[in-house]
Amino acid sequence: MPKRLGLNLTDDTHTQIKQRADAAGISVNAWILAAIERETFRQLCQETNAWWAERPELAERETRDYFKRANGDRDSSAA
Repeated sequence: MPKRLGLNLTDDTHTQIKQRADAAGISVNAWILAAIERETFRQLCQETNAWWAERPELAERETRDYFKRANGDRDSSAA
């Protein structure tokens, strides 16, 4: 028997999740896990953006270096 998530959801919330899971063609548990993964990734992106915002000189240098590498790779592949 599969493990059940121990969540106390209101009937309305459960209905909304069930509808979204059905529309996606996945189980409620899979939908909830995917939602948690999406939220975790969103938070990671937010923290990363804040980290770079605190280091504008580094961000500018890394961006400039990236474009140099990207353009260099493109030029060398054309030869």
